[in-house]
Amino acid sequence: MSAIQSMLSARGIGVMDSIIVTRELLGAGPGDLGLAKTLVLATPARIGEREQHLVDELLVALDEVDQA
Repeated sequence: MSAIQSMLSARGIGVMDSIIVTRELLGAGPGDLGLAKTLVLATPARIGEREQHLVDELLVALDEVDQA
């Protein structure tokens, strides 16, 4: 699964689409969505995207504080 996640990331497949692909590969059964999300976000190939997501969330939070 790690190789698949690395390939998806290298091909520029976004996190959401990678979660959908991974869920299908797992069989699309009950509970597979959460497992797929964990597998995608835990792969080392996604570290940059995780960091960017955190920065984006921080900027949104700061904007909300400024507007309050």
